[in-house]
Amino acid sequence: MSISTDLKITITYLIVVLGIPVLMVIALTYINRSSKQRLAQRLGAKSIVYIGGLGVIVHELSHLLVALLFGHHINSFRLLITDVPDNGGALGYVNHSWNRKNYYQFLGNALIGTAPIFGCTIVLILLTRFLVPGFYQWGLQYLGNFLGMTVSTSVPVGSGNWLLTIIWVALSINITIGGFDLSNADLKSTLPAFGTLLVIIGLLLFLLITLGMTATIHHYLLILLTWFVLVMTLSLIWSILVNLLVRI
Repeated sequence: MSISTDLKITITYLIVVLGIPVLMVIALTYINRSSKQRLAQRLGAKSIVYIGGLGVIVHELSHLLVALLFGHHINSFRLLITDVPDNGGALGYVNHSWNRKNYYQFLGNALIGTAPIFGCTIVLILLTRFLVPGFYQWGLQYLGNFLGMTVSTSVPVGSGNWLLTIIWVALSINITIGGFDLSNADLKSTLPAFGTLLVIIGLLLFLLITLGMTATIHHYLLILLTWFVLVMTLSLIWSILVNLLVRI
């Protein structure tokens, strides 16, 4: 293929792989912020701790772990603040610092700020795997059919347990409400490094495509994107339902 064709494919991948998740994250952030504001107005700020506390813990823990991964110094952190005043305030925080001369630590800001999205996604997948294995198996089968792959259709032992299903629904809603909400500080810390990281990813994709690895890249990116969209769609449904309930 020509360089122009390789460049077009690279740009398309970047738009699809980054554009779709960004749009879904923006939608989740907007809906969940609206829900938490209404809850705080009606029942006080502490109500958010009960309906989204687990999500806040996963959110802050994701920041913390990725910050450590990129060598940032953790000054202080609180995974969940339960004594939040009724006039609002942070439900958790991770205060970290980094060496501005260290390029690796600089690039880490792009992933530290967005870490809760990936952390919450992974936790939701694991919860589904162990609490509602039948639904998880259905997701694998759907993913396999979509990608043209053969996946075992046997339903794991433990499927159909209504108590575990109720627990899964409650935990999923809690994580979605409290976790999928990037603060202004998260977004602000991400933007400076995001552009640089975008260029690096784009150059790497372009190099691999030029080397004839388009089919391999397409295969694995499609798997990751499909899983992400499946989880995001389910989280979006939880968010909309909660938002509708707090409006009643």
